[in-house]
Amino acid sequence: MFSLVFAVLAAAQLGLAVTAGRHWRASPSLLAAVPTLVCSALVWDNGMIAVGSLTGAGPLLQGLNVPRFALHALLTPLLVLWSLAAANHAGVPWARRKGVRGAAVGLTVLLMAAGALHDIFGLSLRAERWADTLRYVNDAASPTGPLPAIVTGLVVLATGIVLWRHTGFAWLALTAAVMVAVSGAAAQVPVLGNAGEVVLNVGLLLTLRRFRPQGSRDAVAAAGPRAGTL
Repeated sequence: MFSLVFAVLAAAQLGLAVTAGRHWRASPSLLAAVPTLVCSALVWDNGMIAVGSLTGAGPLLQGLNVPRFALHALLTPLLVLWSLAAANHAGVPWARRKGVRGAAVGLTVLLMAAGALHDIFGLSLRAERWADTLRYVNDAASPTGPLPAIVTGLVVLATGIVLWRHTGFAWLALTAAVMVAVSGAAAQVPVLGNAGEVVLNVGLLLTLRRFRPQGSRDAVAAAGPRAGTL
């Protein structure tokens, strides 16, 4: 049953990735690029969990699971830069300051390095069953562990609150709050974390739709009604 749930989550992430990709093609920007990359990576993440029980434990499934960790480590911290871009497009005054940009870049690099140490260079995979699913988890002992994802989630949540107060747009704050709330239970109930990622990515797409440049709005609208969704 839960293998099917992960397949549905993969399909949802694919829909979000396609929608974000249309905006990216219409008007290339960090605001559209990061959700496209993140959602695309999560299609693979959910898809590999969905097919794990069918594939069975072994070198094939283990190899297919490696990109899940590498993509999480390298792409998730980009949401720090995305958050700054969202604040900038929303007209938040401090988002244009050089010091803030430098801090965001530095934090992103630091989080990517910490994630790479744990999920790429220190990767130690072990097969684990949960309900009817089979996936590989990282058994590496590391002081960083999930810290990069936690810090990134808090940055997105803080940005959502800023946007809510500055513009009245609440969706990023609400969806990020859901992600932060379920992340604690994700270790015991993995599907909650993956479902929370879908909710968060809906928030990213709604934020993109709300604050993308006017030229992007016109280009996406001209592409047809399907491109205008989300």
